[in-house]
Amino acid sequence: MIVNKVMNRYNPTERLGVNETEKIVIQNLGWIFREQPIVDVGLDAIIEQVENDEPTGKFIAVQIKSGSGNFYKTQKGLSYYVTNIHYNYWLNLSIPIILIAHIPEEGKTYWQEIIGTNLKRNKKSWKIEIPFKQEFNEKSEKRLTKIASVKNDKRFDIYRGRVDSNNIKDIIEDLRSLNNATDCLSNIAAIIEKQTKETINMGDKLKELSLKNTPNAITEFSILYKGISRTMNITTKRIETEVELFSQLYSVGITSFEKFLITQYTFILKLEEFTGSNTTQLPIEINSILSEYVDLKETLKVNFKQLPNQIDSAVSEYINLRETLKNTPTHNFSFFKEAKNQLVEVLSFLIHEFQDAKGLTTRILEKL
Repeated sequence: MIVNKVMNRYNPTERLGVNETEKIVIQNLGWIFREQPIVDVGLDAIIEQVENDEPTGKFIAVQIKSGSGNFYKTQKGLSYYVTNIHYNYWLNLSIPIILIAHIPEEGKTYWQEIIGTNLKRNKKSWKIEIPFKQEFNEKSEKRLTKIASVKNDKRFDIYRGRVDSNNIKDIIEDLRSLNNATDCLSNIAAIIEKQTKETINMGDKLKELSLKNTPNAITEFSILYKGISRTMNITTKRIETEVELFSQLYSVGITSFEKFLITQYTFILKLEEFTGSNTTQLPIEINSILSEYVDLKETLKVNFKQLPNQIDSAVSEYINLRETLKNTPTHNFSFFKEAKNQLVEVLSFLIHEFQDAKGLTTRILEKL
């Protein structure tokens, strides 16, 4: 039998949030609280509605953030910012999801439904507002009941340990999105490399023009800056497109990975316990799926083992390029200043997304 060791980093502040949420769900709502067996990949818990002392099979996923340091405080509530990766991950779930904000310093717990209309674009990230008037308690039940009834994919019921072979095949197929996401990393690296060369070349030409000191120097400077501005604008658009695609593909992969881990517990381990080490007792189709799972797990290990270091190296390079661009003189050419600022902004966007991906990837490796 395969033994899986789940390594969870302990954070006392985070634990306070999970414990308080569980207490409210069980004592105040009378619902079922299921902390995820694989924590900190994407979801912290699943809650199930209970009606007349019977589970209804209607679920809500829960993301719990504990501590005031996770939020920006406003007069009306708390603001929480997330990357495109988290935005896409949340909206791709097959069940509804809510965000819990536990502030242990104040003994308060608030919540907000995570849906498209509650997420606002803020430059290159997303923001969700959690109003102070929306405390998480027994008064939340009516609205939570409505939320639980809106979006529940009956074809995918792993949250109660039910999964069929078609679901598993879908999971395996979606996991391939993670490989597609790594292609975006390569594309971005090539785009950045080209822009870096262009930036260095521009610096050399500027030095040459400065030394020449010809009557047409201003015109030549203008032509040079227009050319590099055009290149920067193209680079900005290409990076933005690739990062958006990367975030979408990576979030699909993360969602399927969470399903992969959960089904591993609820499906594969149960089968192995039933058959012992003799997997030949399994039906041919299930045995084939089990074998594919094992192979896929090993492939994921190989593919992702180097990814955090690769991201670190790339981010370091992109930070250097961003700082170089910031220090590049504009010579009062407004069109160049605008192009430069847009590229600097998109590089910051790229760095933020990659750092988030690195964090998620590191946690994935811990679970493998």
